[in-house]
Amino acid sequence: MKPGELIAKRYRLKHELGRGGMAVVWCATDTRLDRPVAVKFLAPEFSEDPEFLVRFFTEAQSAASLAHPNVVAVLDFGDFENRPYLVMEYVAGGSVADVAVQPLMPERALEIIERAARGAGAAHLNGVVHRDIKPANILLDDEGHPKLADFGIAAARGGERMTATGDAIGSPHYISPEQVSGQSATPASDVYSLGVVLYQLLTGVRPFEHDNITAVAISHVDEEPEPPSDHIEDLDPALDALVLRCLAKDPEERYIDGNELADSISTGRYLEENTVMFTGEEPAPRRGPRVAVGAAVALGVAALALVGVLALGGADPAPSSEDEGQSSSETGTKDRGRERPGSTPTPITETVESGESTPAPEPSEEEEPEEESEPSNGGGGPSGGGGSTGGGGSTVPDPDPEPDPEPEPKPEPEPEPEPEPVPDPAETPAP
Repeated sequence: MKPGELIAKRYRLKHELGRGGMAVVWCATDTRLDRPVAVKFLAPEFSEDPEFLVRFFTEAQSAASLAHPNVVAVLDFGDFENRPYLVMEYVAGGSVADVAVQPLMPERALEIIERAARGAGAAHLNGVVHRDIKPANILLDDEGHPKLADFGIAAARGGERMTATGDAIGSPHYISPEQVSGQSATPASDVYSLGVVLYQLLTGVRPFEHDNITAVAISHVDEEPEPPSDHIEDLDPALDALVLRCLAKDPEERYIDGNELADSISTGRYLEENTVMFTGEEPAPRRGPRVAVGAAVALGVAALALVGVLALGGADPAPSSEDEGQSSSETGTKDRGRERPGSTPTPITETVESGESTPAPEPSEEEEPEEESEPSNGGGGPSGGGGSTGGGGSTVPDPDPEPDPEPEPKPEPEPEPEPEPVPDPAETPAP
């Protein structure tokens, strides 16, 4: 191929855009419509495989039927000097591979993946699986809008599979586990590849890196990827969960196709649905959160039932005699707690007295000795009535009511119902 060469009497080559192990891409002019196009020529070894050529032209025809703003349109295909080629719309902004060399802002990374997933979803609705989504196959137009390219080529190659010598065809860094294992690619396989690209856009690195491509491909089957937040600080945990869901080993644990992934990103639904999806190294089942909520509700009902049983069991209307003594002590404690601020704390023995004036159950026989000792506290102590008379008639008697003014009072067998009045100091006889 050389500049100025006319392909199929229509496409005039201008300059080479890029090349890889599988193809070389030229910028050309469609002389009939006078517009720029991109012509991709496959490597000579592919033209020697008749089975591949049949698949290539079949899938290229399917890809040409796709019409979506996020899909690079396939305009034509053919064979020139035993070189299969595709004619595609020209996208002037380069590819995502040019910007994936360093981490992007999460908003920009999500925008690229959401639109690329829309393009993949449009293909999935038409029964077409890309099989080789990678940064180089996501092109950017003049405004930076992504477009997914190379549907026909990827499908014709039958996906990424390991050869008998252990070499990987295509892009082992972005291949899904089922493709490595030789299984058929599905829309969920494209979701996995989109997850790898999102991982790279967020972190600047790919999830699996090894010295050879065979080890990289096997890692997709055997190794769990590190969360993107291990490479980028302060990354939203929901982004970790979003990426890890796309990279689930089991295709059923991923988004089912590109449209479901795009919807989750565009609506922000991933912020809620993915934060509970992975709680550790192993992905949790999709219905796991609902089961957990049901278990919590069951535990709550059981707890309420237990509280009800305890409440019914605690309302015993007939306490025993031992419980009566305990309740009397508790009554004194409650009365002491209700004293006005600033008042002198009442001794424990007087607290029991105050309990007699409250509407409480009649004291039991165990409380009678305390009631008999109350007069001795008032009249036989150092501060009682004997102390006031022994010191002379001019002394002011104790303000506390005294049941008996004699020096050595004898305890009365029964408590006085009411305290006797305080004697007048003028009427007190001299000793």
